[in-house]
Amino acid sequence: MRRTPSWAGPARGAPREAARASWWPALGLGILLVLYNNLVSLLPAQAQERYAWALVLGEMAALAAAVVWALRWAGLGRAEAGLAERRPMPNALLGAGLGALVICPVVIYFLFPLGVPRGEIDYEGVAGMTLGGFLLWALVQQPLGTALFEEAMYRGLLQGLAVRAWGLSRGLLFVAGAFAVSHLIINHRTVQETAVGEVPSLAVAAQVASLVGLAVGSLLMSVLRLRTGGLAAPVSFHWAVVVAMQATLFALSR
Repeated sequence: MRRTPSWAGPARGAPREAARASWWPALGLGILLVLYNNLVSLLPAQAQERYAWALVLGEMAALAAAVVWALRWAGLGRAEAGLAERRPMPNALLGAGLGALVICPVVIYFLFPLGVPRGEIDYEGVAGMTLGGFLLWALVQQPLGTALFEEAMYRGLLQGLAVRAWGLSRGLLFVAGAFAVSHLIINHRTVQETAVGEVPSLAVAAQVASLVGLAVGSLLMSVLRLRTGGLAAPVSFHWAVVVAMQATLFALSR
């Protein structure tokens, strides 16, 4: 008899009370992640830069606490959370390669921006950054404080809880929606710090496109998480996408 995968949600015949109760952890964690990401994005740029390491360390501590909570109190299994991976290195290479491939159209647009004033993206966020500062961000701060933290939270814990609560399709859609909305403020700030923000219609289009892209990207990373059985592929996918965009903007600002 074929067994139902552990990530496919409550089995048939499971008590209705347990099925009803199982959505609370997913909803609660989703709300916390959306609030946290948007509140941090409200911090002034100077504060984010000054307390960058404190934020990274705080996120690592929060992630460790969330893993303990999800496994011990929310009843999530290690495999459901993406913590039982067997081939992390090949999966990481797969994720990075796919991420670099997927983000190519965006990078090309950065190089040849149509409809943008002065024909340049002109992103202020990297204008004053040194090469050493960029490399430190790209190789340490981004992978730890963003890629690892967000993928372990969204594609690991939240996805495991959401799929258990609502089934595979609705669970992945919930994660995609939470992931997109959690980047609402940072996307708005980023657009406003570029030449795109000088044209209202273009700024709105960029904001909408970013949110749609985040939701689609979330679904791609969720599929990678399910297909590979772990978090290495979505983490490296996330890292490759963000670093490729920032590296392009950094190079253009020189």
